[in-house]
Amino acid sequence: MNRTWVRNALGGALTGGVLFFAAIKAWAQAPQPPLPPPTVELIAGPGALPEAAPPAVPGAAQPPTPAPPTPAPPTPAPPPPAQSPALAKPTFETVWNNGLYVQSTDKRFVSHWGATVQYDFSWYTASPALEQGLRSGEGVGKFNDGANLRRARIFTEGTLWEAVDYKFELEFMNGIGFSPAGTTNEATAGSVTNSPGPTDAWLNFKDVPLLGNVRLGSQKEWFSLEHLNNYRALEFLERSYLFDLAQPTAFNNGFSPGISAFRTWAKARVFTAVGAYKNESDLLGFGVGDGQYAVTGRVAALPVWMPDDKVFWHVGGAMSHRDPVEDRVQVRIRDNVRNAPFPLLPLLVNTNLLDATSQTLYNVETAAVWGPLTFQSEYTANVINGVRTAGLTGPPGPPQGTIFFQGYYAETMLFLTGESRTWNARYFFFDRVAPLRPFKFRRTACDGYGPGAWEVAVRYTYIDASNKAIWAGRLDSVTLGLNWYVNTNARLQLNYDYTRVGDKGNSGQGHVSAVGLRTQFDF
Repeated sequence: MNRTWVRNALGGALTGGVLFFAAIKAWAQAPQPPLPPPTVELIAGPGALPEAAPPAVPGAAQPPTPAPPTPAPPTPAPPPPAQSPALAKPTFETVWNNGLYVQSTDKRFVSHWGATVQYDFSWYTASPALEQGLRSGEGVGKFNDGANLRRARIFTEGTLWEAVDYKFELEFMNGIGFSPAGTTNEATAGSVTNSPGPTDAWLNFKDVPLLGNVRLGSQKEWFSLEHLNNYRALEFLERSYLFDLAQPTAFNNGFSPGISAFRTWAKARVFTAVGAYKNESDLLGFGVGDGQYAVTGRVAALPVWMPDDKVFWHVGGAMSHRDPVEDRVQVRIRDNVRNAPFPLLPLLVNTNLLDATSQTLYNVETAAVWGPLTFQSEYTANVINGVRTAGLTGPPGPPQGTIFFQGYYAETMLFLTGESRTWNARYFFFDRVAPLRPFKFRRTACDGYGPGAWEVAVRYTYIDASNKAIWAGRLDSVTLGLNWYVNTNARLQLNYDYTRVGDKGNSGQGHVSAVGLRTQFDF
């Protein structure tokens, strides 16, 4: 290959490349034919054909080009789905209703934290025979003057999502006695301590079809009007001796673990309740053992109901069938004025432990209000089956079959300042007292001095706890009361009680007189 051929080839390639790029440039600068009109398929709709443009006539006037159509406003985005009112974030308010409540404005959420303090002072005089020491096996022990923090409780209660109520309360003054191992020494102040323990600890489901309310946890059994009445609104320092006569209330502050259902009927004129509980006698809120269950029910009605006239009449009844704890039952009754924690209190009636196969309790109750006057009465029968006196250190005693104990009380209260007791139509017991003019020394522009509410009360109680070979005693008691309700959250109570103890199987009989003074506040 000679150099001349290579040189000629390179020159031809270079000339061809220059001519090619020159042609490309000239084509790009030449005028191009008009593009076809754009399709309108997306505007006219799927499948529609575009309208053909008329041919242009040379020299003819052309119609003006129509302005492009105004685009339609964009379709607004759909609003977000509306939030369910049940899930809407609530707003809260603080209100005072005999206590401080934090609640949502629609009442779906309610929270109330509160406390109660009751401090007692007591003075006694008693028959020497009744005060004989326990070691002699005759009397009930010495009645000593004293001062005692009777109750100290804190609690929280409220509503969750409108459908569920709850309550949890702690009692800090549960007296527990300790004795050295292997001894039977009497409890002394040095061997007694106070321990906190639960009272109410439950969850309540509302608006349950047919059942109304279903409550689970530690709660009061539906037995006895005075038991169900709130301890913050007691008309005397203590409930009557029937409270200690009945097993659902005697050893556990009146609270049992279980489940119950309750509701009202006939426009809140009829009330029914039934529950199944663990029968236990512990102050700390638990019960251990196979069986040992109880079934308790209550039915009540308002034959007369005229709340606008402050007149109504209540009647009711209850029954409780119980499997005894460790197959044993004991009835013991404390005085109506108490100066110390339970282990230090003299027992006016004490059957000691009785072997038993079952126990059934019956209760009938009535109450009536006529303006400032209130009357209330109850009867309770305690039927214990398969009884044998329990042998603490030896064999059990001879069979006694069925033992029958009973008791009743009747009481009357009268307001001197015009108030009237009110009724809780949901639970069928009495509400707290609200003075018409709360107490105050300082006169204000809108009203004068306030006296608070003043009430006088009297109660008679009878207990028969002696039957067959069990001679625990009979009690006759008269209690006089003067109550000063300073306002809805504070009050003073003064009681005088005279109790006669008789029909016991020993010489430890006689009487005890006591004066008790209580100061109380709660919120």
